[in-house]
Amino acid sequence: MNTTQGTKTMNKILKYISVLCIQLLLVVTANAGEKINTNLDLGGNRAATWYLPDGQAAGWILLQHGFQRNKGHLDDMATHLMDNGFIVLTINSSVTGGNRNLALQVADDIIDNPPTPPNGITLPNQLIVAGHSAGGLFVSHVSGQLVERNFDQLKGAILFDPVDANPGMQTPLQTVVDAGIPVLSILANSGSCNSSNNALTPLRSLTDAFVGIKLTDNSKHFDVEGSSTGGLPTWICGTPQVKNTNYVKTFTTGWATDMFNGTQTPDFYPGGSLIQQLIADDDGELIKAIVTLPPSADFNYLVNDLAVTFSDNSSDSDGQIISYAWDFGDGSSSTQQNPNHTFSAAGTYTVSLTVTDNDLNEDSISKNITINDGTVGPNASFTYAQDFLNVSFTDTSSDSDGEVTAWLWDFGDGASSAEANPSHTYLQAGSYTVSLQVTDNDGLSDSFSQTINVNSDNDFLNNPSQISGLAASRGNAEYFKMNVAAGARDLRFAINGGSGDADIYIRYGAVPTTSEWDYRPYRNGNNETVNIAAPDAGVWHIMVRAYNSFSGVTLNASYQEEGNQAPIAAFSVASNELTASFTDNSNDSDGSITARLWTFGDGAQSSEQNPVHSYVSAGTYTVTLAVTDDQDATDQVSQTITVSEDGSITEIVNGEIKSNLSAADGEELMFVLKNVPPATAELRFAIEGGSGDADIYVRFGAPPTTSTYDYRPYLFGNNETVTIGNAQAGDWYVMVRAYDAFSGVNLQASHTAN
Repeated sequence: MNTTQGTKTMNKILKYISVLCIQLLLVVTANAGEKINTNLDLGGNRAATWYLPDGQAAGWILLQHGFQRNKGHLDDMATHLMDNGFIVLTINSSVTGGNRNLALQVADDIIDNPPTPPNGITLPNQLIVAGHSAGGLFVSHVSGQLVERNFDQLKGAILFDPVDANPGMQTPLQTVVDAGIPVLSILANSGSCNSSNNALTPLRSLTDAFVGIKLTDNSKHFDVEGSSTGGLPTWICGTPQVKNTNYVKTFTTGWATDMFNGTQTPDFYPGGSLIQQLIADDDGELIKAIVTLPPSADFNYLVNDLAVTFSDNSSDSDGQIISYAWDFGDGSSSTQQNPNHTFSAAGTYTVSLTVTDNDLNEDSISKNITINDGTVGPNASFTYAQDFLNVSFTDTSSDSDGEVTAWLWDFGDGASSAEANPSHTYLQAGSYTVSLQVTDNDGLSDSFSQTINVNSDNDFLNNPSQISGLAASRGNAEYFKMNVAAGARDLRFAINGGSGDADIYIRYGAVPTTSEWDYRPYRNGNNETVNIAAPDAGVWHIMVRAYNSFSGVTLNASYQEEGNQAPIAAFSVASNELTASFTDNSNDSDGSITARLWTFGDGAQSSEQNPVHSYVSAGTYTVTLAVTDDQDATDQVSQTITVSEDGSITEIVNGEIKSNLSAADGEELMFVLKNVPPATAELRFAIEGGSGDADIYVRFGAPPTTSTYDYRPYLFGNNETVTIGNAQAGDWYVMVRAYDAFSGVNLQASHTAN
């Protein structure tokens, strides 16, 4: 044996002795107890054994055996837990495949008809469920049901080399974790009795960072049984090793004590001495690698002439910051948390802070700080007035201890000026970011920028007008204006169709901005309308701005002139697969409608009053109806409709409940609530019930996708509601999507009128 091998072997021997010592220390403080065999009603009549320690117990443990085993095989572990002051109950149960139905019955009986220990002993109000092999899956279902029924006495779940099977342990265990209750496991190497180690994936999927350990040095499926093991399965699976059985007992006792006390003794968790030695000796590993998060560096500062006071504002979400390194940008540094520093001269300095946390992760931040020697710099600002493409700028900058001596303008189109109050003519309409930098008599500078919108004189819309195919990238806009005649009424601006998210801003007499406007619906999607009953005569400006990038949007603008009142175009639609039936709902308050022109969005047209049109292929189409009255006044309206070739979009009517819906992972079920009427006070979609995890996506006018929707609660589980006040009239689509496979879910759609 070489020196390295001898050292490692000695370390293992010392580690083994230290584990035994800890166990002896745990047991030495406990007194002998009593074992009592009995029968009790827990999910049915079954044989059971109570392990009753002397003295007051902090809690009780339901300890469940594994597949093709019985309660006697856990006598060694149960006795050990009793000797450490816990009441233990072992029961004979059929746990094949986890036996979820029996597990739920046991959980219900624990709440509704709790077992009563013999000898007049009161059952403590704190419980841990623990199980081996298929019994681990069994108690997973027990613990999930206890949490679902708000049983606040559950303090933890401990699994010994569990075996997973449908419907699986992940969902009930995640329910326990979400309730803030620890779930910890001790796994063994894969072997003939648990060759797949298939609990690894669901355990690693739990959101808790630490879910337990895996023993790796000759560990066996029956390690938890210790000296109580035996029978043919033991011969097949291997005899437990004393070292590994001691590990199981040590960590189980430590975790159980912490669960009952609401504590976390460092030895038994990542970074603690027992786990560090376990890993160092190649005796085990963490089930799930612990991911540490870096700190977030930040600081504030207060300047007083050349002196600066720095305040650390850093944070560490999973630990604490242990060191600070400041670089003041002038060759000086500090390791204090909140230092003070005096610079030798005025100027701009790049100050950096690097912080290190207890996991030795680092983060840095730098800020430019301007230092003055007592003089005060200028304050840049300006105003502007525009006449279409011609813009006049007025400097409104100030300097409290001197005067502004130099100006530098950047007009955002590549042109510049050094005048105090320049005028500039742009070559084309658009949005431009104009910047002014001013310098005072002390050589100090300041800058100010703002975005202006300029329009050419040829952007006026006729009455009525329809502009199709509008598009803009996020943050950009298209601009229009309309000259409204005196005596006009019912001025109307509307956008619809296309994809993305466009917003309209309306302003009288000046170009609107995101902060200055007279009307702005500001709704999700591209369906927005502004109605002005008695508009002022003159120029009305329209901005169609991209909240998110949009394309294919149509703008309609119209008003009624004094005299004849124009008709109001309106229609509804009902579809059956590729066939759509249209109903004209237009009206004319002072006459009659004499002509109609339908444009179906696929190149086809009709002049019928209530046409029926069959589309060649499934898709989403923008349908427009233009009507003319008996005095040749016109109006038009557009709607987006969706037709489905195979009827995959199911219609749901007001107040209807679609019951017992189910879908596999990633599968989508599509529904449409048609013809939601105008003046709807509240529109509501809701899902509830069943198992798994379903999400609802809601969109007006077209089927939603996972990236394009108007509403999406995106909650865990199957209880989600979308409520929409003053919903837009027309067709509303709802998609029920399986984030995880679900079944037994109910969907309801309803709306109420004002």
